[in-house]
Amino acid sequence: MSLRLGGLALLVLASLAARMLRTRATAGAIDYDATAWLLAAITFLCSSTGAAFLFTGPHLFAPVRIAKRWRRRGD
Repeated sequence: MSLRLGGLALLVLASLAARMLRTRATAGAIDYDATAWLLAAITFLCSSTGAAFLFTGPHLFAPVRIAKRWRRRGD
C-alpha cells in the first residue's frame, strides 16, 4: 500500500513540476535555462517512477522466472 501511495505522491510532484515548466515556457522563450532543464528532469523521473510504483505496487520487486534458454549453463 505504501508503494502505491508513494507512486501517487510522485505523480502529484511530477504534475506540479510540469505546470511550473509550462508556466515558464508560456511566459517567454526558454533557451538553455538550467531551471527549465531541472524541471523537465524532475517531471520525467517522478512520472516514470510514480507510474511504476502506482501500477505495480509490491509486485515491482517480485522475482521473475527466466526461460531456460536465457539462463547460464550452470543454473
